[in-house]
Amino acid sequence: MKPSVAREDDVTVAARLHLIVGRLMRTIRQHAAAGLTPSQVSALVTVDERGPLRISALATHESLGAPAATRVVASLEEAGLVSRTADPEDKRASLITLTVSGCETLAALRQERALGLGAQLDALSAGERRLLERALPVLEKISHETPH
Repeated sequence: MKPSVAREDDVTVAARLHLIVGRLMRTIRQHAAAGLTPSQVSALVTVDERGPLRISALATHESLGAPAATRVVASLEEAGLVSRTADPEDKRASLITLTVSGCETLAALRQERALGLGAQLDALSAGERRLLERALPVLEKISHETPH
């Protein structure tokens, strides 16, 4: 298969998207993260969306090496936000799940971060909000795809 050649329009869109996402992330990070690192927050979200899952699956989804994923899970487990249980398909492996405290922490983080963008969203017209809502599935898709 031949590698695709990016069109000039694609490069421009990618550059604008990179800048916009970076600015949005800075805005979001200005709000409380319950003392968690971005990697820990991302792992919590992944476990919430895809869990229960093995550390290897978490590492793959988060684009982390196994040792880094193990450290993130260990820190979340120490904080009482995730727990490990035996994988019924392979007793040598464990599955990571959110604890009640993990669910509550994640809900609080989502609420705080949503409030952080509230002023920007409030400034949008009804049409702009609808356009943004229609773009969300596309943004979600590209955020979950692994580049080949």
